[in-house]
Amino acid sequence: MSLQLTVACIKMDRPEIAAKAIEVAEKRISQDKWPEYYDTKRGRFIGKQSRLFQTWSIAGYLVAKLLLADPSKAKILITEEDSELVNAFSCMISAN
Repeated sequence: MSLQLTVACIKMDRPEIAAKAIEVAEKRISQDKWPEYYDTKRGRFIGKQSRLFQTWSIAGYLVAKLLLADPSKAKILITEEDSELVNAFSCMISAN
């Protein structure tokens, strides 16, 4: 479960997406021994180079749960976009 996904979902006012991801992760992440990452588009296999029992995997899961319980806490992890930068990238993409 990605902490970044949870923060993004909260920022976009779609916490139900993160909640669903946590629900899916809870079914297997501990029995999979808290891997670093999963491979394939659907994330069904533990990555070939993935290390197990990763503290950051466990911490990310726990913080994601806490943020969903109190989304106002996500404010310290959310920054506002720089409108000039967004506009510049938008122009670059449009030009291509």
